[in-house]
Amino acid sequence: MKRWMISMAAIAAAVSYSSNVCAQGEPARGVRFSGGTDIVSAYVWRGVWEAGPSLQPTLALAAGNFSVTAWGSVDFASSSYKEMDLTLAYTLGPVTLSLADLYWEGSANVPGNIGRHYFRFGADSPHRVELGAAWRISGKVPLTLAWNTVLFGAADVNDKGKRAYATYVELSYPFVVRGVEMKAGVGVVPWNAVGTYGIDRDFYVQNVFLNGGKSWSIRNAGSLRIGIFTGLSWNPAAEDANFVGGVSVRF
Repeated sequence: MKRWMISMAAIAAAVSYSSNVCAQGEPARGVRFSGGTDIVSAYVWRGVWEAGPSLQPTLALAAGNFSVTAWGSVDFASSSYKEMDLTLAYTLGPVTLSLADLYWEGSANVPGNIGRHYFRFGADSPHRVELGAAWRISGKVPLTLAWNTVLFGAADVNDKGKRAYATYVELSYPFVVRGVEMKAGVGVVPWNAVGTYGIDRDFYVQNVFLNGGKSWSIRNAGSLRIGIFTGLSWNPAAEDANFVGGVSVRF
């Protein structure tokens, strides 16, 4: 319960801050659609290796400050890992609040182990519901502090088998080098969440990363863009490191 209260206090602080700042510019009017697909050499999530080469499509709808995004990942073999996430977000000034349904089944360590249980919402549900808040400190100092806490999910347990409220806190900084968009950051897990992240420890650094990417518009193709990206990540707690590359198509 204490962990739940800490998580809610952190997110409530972000809500309180956002309600006392002016929105930075008027949101675009009307409904906007966007989407695309990435092809990645490996799927690494918050410093944790999830699967090998994968296809990762995305589709988003935005209206005003609200957005709904569908994102998925399936490994090339389509036999060991699949994921589909749905995220509802609201942005007010420098603060973005989100509620996400994270659904994944299978394991890269157990080929052919994908289940078909999307509509199972009981105690053994493969879904996780996660509440998040991200605060961009300022335009001049674009540090972003993000806090994400799992509220529901059968795998959301600690080392004692109790509800963990698995939480991931990340500080990141974007910058540009010779036209290449970069981002560096560090992410920590503040208490035991072995069921979600697979590391049986109470506090640890899970993700130290450096990402880079560049995209180009395609002439006479409307909003279509192509891009390439790479990412270095170190997971000190798991004694692991990954270097991932990929290509993207966006519209």
